[in-house]
Amino acid sequence: GKCDIALLVVDASVGLSEADKALWQQLQAKNLPSILVLNKVELLDEMRQALLTMEAMKLTKQCFLVSALANRNINELKEAIAALRPREVARQLLGDLIKPCDIVVLVTPIDSAAPKGRLILPQQQVLRNVLDNKGIAVTVQESELAEALARLAFPPKLVVTDSQAFGAVSKIVPPTVPLTSFSILMARYKGTLSAAVKAVRVLDTLKDGDKVLISEGCTHHRQCQDIGTVKLPGWIRSFTKAEPEFCFSSGTEFPEDLSQYKLVVHCGGCMLNEREMQSRSERAAAQNVPMTNYGIAIAYMHGILKRSVAPLPDIAKLLE
Repeated sequence: GKCDIALLVVDASVGLSEADKALWQQLQAKNLPSILVLNKVELLDEMRQALLTMEAMKLTKQCFLVSALANRNINELKEAIAALRPREVARQLLGDLIKPCDIVVLVTPIDSAAPKGRLILPQQQVLRNVLDNKGIAVTVQESELAEALARLAFPPKLVVTDSQAFGAVSKIVPPTVPLTSFSILMARYKGTLSAAVKAVRVLDTLKDGDKVLISEGCTHHRQCQDIGTVKLPGWIRSFTKAEPEFCFSSGTEFPEDLSQYKLVVHCGGCMLNEREMQSRSERAAAQNVPMTNYGIAIAYMHGILKRSVAPLPDIAKLLE
């Protein structure tokens, strides 16, 4: 999931096993840039090297016969690895939504779940992205939001809120002011937002006993009002008027087999790289299991999903 480039290194003196071939096919199925490396070629004569190369070429057009001991073809292998390096994608959290000197209000609750003395990563990253794009960032708790808006000489270009404060914030922010969440922006940045929007309506069909996986990309000490294990299940029970069976995962503990779940609700994935988040989304899609995220689910259950994706026209079209 987290891997950008895979090297399958095979002991040339042993040759390609069936397990090696199966692993190579798995890498190709995941569309993962991969290189087949046959090491210890110093142990083979020219005939055996030629036979092994022919066998390897049945799997891939490009393989490398190397000797770590004799430093043979190592530089060539390094060049091939560098050529497969993923290109940077020119994508921003919200920089493309604002212009210089636009005001962006960031609603960041400081409650028992907030880390002591700092902001959580999505809040930091969005704040930095506003500053990088010459915007004016106003950071406030929801309890001071109304006063902050009243004191601004101009309405903000955008309000970004923590998902768990969506309900309260949506009542304070005028309908004319665009509103979204850190979680939605993060999912957009990771490339999983479209699938999350399409999947969220599964909440309408949940019944007693349906299994729902709530997954977080990070591990942290659970507070008594933890959003993943307490607030989200409570909101889902209230919205569905049902008693689904909730399961939880965190960090790297994302199940390979998702078939038992009616729905996966994932965090925004700020602690996971883009490939890992897309891998999880693709895994769910391959098993026909809908996967949404915290921000989309909370906005939908509060009846403000259309409003929360309105600042993102490509996503808003999915709800038309």
